[in-house]
Amino acid sequence: MKKIIVFLFFMNICVCTAQAKIFYYDGCKNVKKIALTFDDGPNKVTKKILDILKRKSVRATFFLVGARVKANPDMAKAIAFAGHEVANHTYQHINFYSYNGKDKTAKIEEELLQSENAIKEITNIKTFLVRFPYGYSKSDALEVARKYGYYVINWSFGCDWKKMTAEEMYDKYRKSVKNGAIFLMHDLNENTKVLLFLSYFIDELKKSNYEIVTISELLNLKHI
Repeated sequence: MKKIIVFLFFMNICVCTAQAKIFYYDGCKNVKKIALTFDDGPNKVTKKILDILKRKSVRATFFLVGARVKANPDMAKAIAFAGHEVANHTYQHINFYSYNGKDKTAKIEEELLQSENAIKEITNIKTFLVRFPYGYSKSDALEVARKYGYYVINWSFGCDWKKMTAEEMYDKYRKSVKNGAIFLMHDLNENTKVLLFLSYFIDELKKSNYEIVTISELLNLKHI
């Protein structure tokens, strides 16, 4: 009886710890699943990304910038209508690594909620996943995220599209494929390079028997 009580005690600790975790950068290593994520949209190039994903029957997670949702409401709606996962990438895409204002925590909170409201207004979706710009994940951001029921999602691999050719990017992504990978890509008008290799990359993943899923599916996350 004593052994059973001890076992249940430790099981409870494990469950509570799992529920308390809100920061992720990859998924389970034991299952052949990966997630494609797109930051910084919606933009004009978004439609072309959506066309590729539709043609390949793939769902992705889009981390949307609130101000761009306001500026491009039809594209934001198109992302949601196509069945992709809609997530929060703050309102103005501020780099909180370099933000020195005394109101930093309040500003993080404002950026999160303003973007949430913009996305909800346009898509009718209440976001619960956030990726802070540049992967900011210090304690102040995590505390704000926890306060409002968010999971903070970074990535296992992404590359600098400004400094690489499409061919170099494709090669880097291919070499970074692993169980549970979260791939960061950018949905930006200036970044048409992703359009040149995305189809081939998806084909490569499917050929290797990887299932391409959304972040919430990869990590088994729901609204807190």
